[in-house]
Amino acid sequence: MRRLIFTFIMTILSISSGYSETKFQDKEIPEINLDTRELEGKAKAGLALGYPTGLTFGYRPANYLEVNAFAGTHGKDFTLGGSLLFTLVEIKIAQEMFPLSAGPAVYTSFSSDFSLMTGACVRWEYTFQDVPLNLYIQAVPGIIFISDFQFALKSSFAVRYVF
Repeated sequence: MRRLIFTFIMTILSISSGYSETKFQDKEIPEINLDTRELEGKAKAGLALGYPTGLTFGYRPANYLEVNAFAGTHGKDFTLGGSLLFTLVEIKIAQEMFPLSAGPAVYTSFSSDFSLMTGACVRWEYTFQDVPLNLYIQAVPGIIFISDFQFALKSSFAVRYVF
C-alpha cells in the first residue's frame, strides 16, 4: 500500500513539473496606482471620538468648501452621516490659522429603529504645518424626525491624516 501511494505521488509530481514548464507563462499583472499627489492636501481621513465615534473623511474641492462623510456608532447602533461645510472665517492665533466652518449635516442611525437627523454643523479645526495631521472639534445640533421628533446634539473631536 505504501508503494502504491508513493508511486501515485511521484507520478503526480512528475506530470505537474513537466506541465508547469511548458504551459505556465509569466503574464503582466495589472497595476493599481494609489498616488495621492493629485489631492495636494485636499483629502483628510481619520478617527472621530465623541457622540458618535467612528471614521471620518473630508474632501476640500475649494478653499471655502469641505464635503465630509462619517461612519460610526453611538454604541447600540450604526450611524452614517454627511456634512457640507463652508469656511466662515480663519482665526489667526500666534501666526497659526484656525478655520471656523458651518453648514448642513444629515445623520442616519440604524438599530432596532431607523432615525434620521438633520442639523447645522459647526467646526473649528487646525492643520499642522510640519506634520500631515488635522484636528477638529465640532458640534451638530439638530432634530431627529423619523423615529421620534426630538432635539439631538452630536459632537466629536477628530484626528485626521492629510493626504
